[in-house]
Amino acid sequence: MVGPPKNLSDLRRIEAQVRVTCTSCKATEVWELDALITEVGNNGGNTDWHTARYAVKCPRRCASPIISLLPIPFGKQHARSQAHRHALINLSLQILREAAGRSPVQAVGTIEVRLALHVLRPFVKDPQLLAEFWKAATVEPRHPWTSCHLPYRRIAQRLMERGAPVEQQNQP
Repeated sequence: MVGPPKNLSDLRRIEAQVRVTCTSCKATEVWELDALITEVGNNGGNTDWHTARYAVKCPRRCASPIISLLPIPFGKQHARSQAHRHALINLSLQILREAAGRSPVQAVGTIEVRLALHVLRPFVKDPQLLAEFWKAATVEPRHPWTSCHLPYRRIAQRLMERGAPVEQQNQP
């Protein structure tokens, strides 16, 4: 594709996403192409490239939006990486949640728990929270009050505070 597209649907050829920027308030959002086409249609707009920007609302809903659209070629790779990050976080939390459920009766310091804590390290950004979980998982002798529930709740809460996509069943 040389030059700007004629229509939003032309961007399907290059698997593009579209960066919507409000030049008034500097708000930016990346849209999936199908969602943007639906939004333009719902707002009564035309999917022509030059007129579609008038049918898109400001990401922050400012009073006087001036919208610009920028195609991001092969943007689905970004969406795939976000989906992979979502899966990594929630699978790790599922392992930790199940371990926390077993922790009052048995030591849960297994390689799976260790790997889950390692995977969550760049997302939590607080090694103390992860160390607390590991310490509670490996403490001997086991007592009903030496469970991993509190460290798990702290880890999940920190992830939610940082904006990570935590599924409902993994929320504290």
